[in-house]
Amino acid sequence: MKSQLQFIQADTEQTSDCGNVLDIELSSHQLEWSGVILEKGTSPHFYPQNVYTPYFYFALALDEDLHWQAGEKSSVITLKTAPGNIWINPPNTPFTHTIAEPCYFVILAVEASVFFAHCPLNLDQEKLSFLNNYNVLDDTIKGIMELFLLEVSAQGRNGKVYLKQLLALLSTHYIQHYSNYLDLQNTQQQQSKFDQSHVDKVTDYINAHMGEHISVDDLAELLKCSKFYFLREFKKCTGLTPYQYLMNLRLTKSKDLLSHAQANIADVAQRLGFTDQAHFTRAFKSHFALTPGQFLKTVK
Repeated sequence: MKSQLQFIQADTEQTSDCGNVLDIELSSHQLEWSGVILEKGTSPHFYPQNVYTPYFYFALALDEDLHWQAGEKSSVITLKTAPGNIWINPPNTPFTHTIAEPCYFVILAVEASVFFAHCPLNLDQEKLSFLNNYNVLDDTIKGIMELFLLEVSAQGRNGKVYLKQLLALLSTHYIQHYSNYLDLQNTQQQQSKFDQSHVDKVTDYINAHMGEHISVDDLAELLKCSKFYFLREFKKCTGLTPYQYLMNLRLTKSKDLLSHAQANIADVAQRLGFTDQAHFTRAFKSHFALTPGQFLKTVK
């Protein structure tokens, strides 16, 4: 079976054929996991030259030690990869490899929009940065990849809700440990006079009044401060404006409501305080890269 992974030549933006040598014995392709590919297989060699993928890409080495080279900026590094080691590459990050030996692997690839959509953290995606990591020893990521592999072997027996839980676990762990997310959070908190207790108080208030009109004045009064002070300190503490924070909570709640049987888009929009269904649909698509109707099809 040929690989379903997409490799793109960085200098021409054309599809690369470097993945044609990958011989896949087990794949998630038949499960129709939108934006998620898991493949287990072998390859006699692998020579990607200045290519990138649209995925958060995790490659777990199996069976035997592998000796190979990787291009890094203007130099070449020589690597020895043992079974259990993981290569992690962020989306749209070019790489060059020279692998002249047979390799045995499990690859988990998650499109960026799907990866971020399933992460429960409050993220400013534009400020996040990620590294290309070779020979990672991470039992958490390895364990999650093995759970994906078991689910493919069981032909998706546990359903879409289980898939979403695995994606949430993976994205949360990866972003907290392999990006600058915690550095950004620490910087914001050091600069702000608000702390987590203030944010928790705002969160509890929003959750209790989710379907009502919530103004900045309401939230400032809740924390006994001026509107100007609240706007400034809340943004420094969370990295989000109060409106963005409110919208994130509403949209996160909307996915839970839409996941229930007999969910109605218009009812969910009204229940969560959106102006109308069109407003809800625009906000949902902007945040999750798919419409509420498209999301419903993934959970039914």
